[in-house]
Amino acid sequence: MIDLLNPNVMDMVPYKPGKPVEELQREFNLEKVVKLASNENPSGVSPKVAEAIKKEIAFINQYPETDCFYLKKRIAEYNKVGMENIIVGAGSVEVIRMIIKTFLKPGQTVLTSQKTFSFYKGATIEEGGKNAFIEAPMGDDYTFDLDAIYKCIDTRTKIIFITNPNNPTGTMVPKKKILEFIGKVPGDKIIVLDNAYQEYVVDPGNYLDGIDEALNRKNIIVLRTFSKIYALSGLRVGYAISNSEIISYLNRAKAPFNVTRLSQAAALASLEDEEFKIQSATRNAKNREKLFNQLKQTGMRIIPSEANFIMFIPGMDVNEIDRRLLKEGVIIRPLQGFGAPEALRVTVGYEDENDYFIEKLKKVMR
Repeated sequence: MIDLLNPNVMDMVPYKPGKPVEELQREFNLEKVVKLASNENPSGVSPKVAEAIKKEIAFINQYPETDCFYLKKRIAEYNKVGMENIIVGAGSVEVIRMIIKTFLKPGQTVLTSQKTFSFYKGATIEEGGKNAFIEAPMGDDYTFDLDAIYKCIDTRTKIIFITNPNNPTGTMVPKKKILEFIGKVPGDKIIVLDNAYQEYVVDPGNYLDGIDEALNRKNIIVLRTFSKIYALSGLRVGYAISNSEIISYLNRAKAPFNVTRLSQAAALASLEDEEFKIQSATRNAKNREKLFNQLKQTGMRIIPSEANFIMFIPGMDVNEIDRRLLKEGVIIRPLQGFGAPEALRVTVGYEDENDYFIEKLKKVMR
């Protein structure tokens, strides 16, 4: 059977998500389980989104609009760009696949940092093989080292992913440094600014959303998602902003009817509930600060975060801590799959969820 396979498939490692709550309850006969593994918004769903989904259910026997016309129109208005500057995907992961499929030629490479979103690697290997993926060293502060990435650029480099804030470290590269990096990189390299967590940044003045650069340069793509601050992880909607030429090429690689009717309706409604977004960001900032301080009190190394999660280095067996926490009904994320086997990542939940996690963490560490 193996002879029938595309050889790239054997080099791909399946993405491993956080353990489902129901599975853990069955496994250990637990009543209470707190899941802080997948960077989901704990706020539930916006009432406007819930109402839009209810209305759309009557039409799910019909195919969705393949071009996401009304959603694209609203996204364009929201970001002050043209509809021709937007493409929508089934989560930003589908858009990442589109980008690699559209622009990576045989013999070219995708470049990013160590300890970042693992799907870049999987999507690259799928299209170009394992030798097409290059990782630059990450800084000791667990921040993207743009100087190190720049030194790795060569004639084979085609696509560069910059995740900001970075998943799983939570660190952010300041606006000035990214602008300097963009200014140095040759125009025949595609730079992708993956901004999945940008709404959680407390100081937007020091953050580059990249929209002006995407519109005015020929090689910049900005990625955004509805999975995080908008709490639509289960519906899979993301999008890219770029110049119209790049978007027209990406459309050639887009699957028809890729975003469901319910997903389009929900994403559209979420953009009309700014209060939900603001409340989610405010609560996250408050709870993140408290959780950070609680973790600091354990004596472990805690990485300052600009996202809705915190990475920490316990200085002991990560897998053992994870196993013990699971038995206590707490799901967080070991980071071997992100290239950081020394670390764990915990999502910022509600205050009582965070307190429960800290209580159980202290117990299992004892």
